[in-house]
Amino acid sequence: MATIVVIALVIFAAGVAAGIVLLVSWGIRQEERDFTLTRQAPDQVTRGTRRITGLYVRDQVSAEPVMASRQDLFV
Repeated sequence: MATIVVIALVIFAAGVAAGIVLLVSWGIRQEERDFTLTRQAPDQVTRGTRRITGLYVRDQVSAEPVMASRQDLFV
C-alpha cells in the first residue's frame, strides 16, 4: 500500500514539474515572438512565466500628464 502512495506522489511531482517547464517554455516563446520583454506582460501566460522566473519590468513614469496639467500656466 505504501509503495502505491509513493508511486502516486512521484507521478504527481513529475506532472507538476513538467507543467512548470511547459508553462515557462510557452511563455518565453511568446515573449521572444512578440518582443514584449521591455514592457508589461500582455497576457496571463507571460505574466505567470515572469513570476516563476523572477523577471519584472519597471513602470516607466511619463512626464506627459504633468506637463499637460501645467500648460494652462503658460497661456
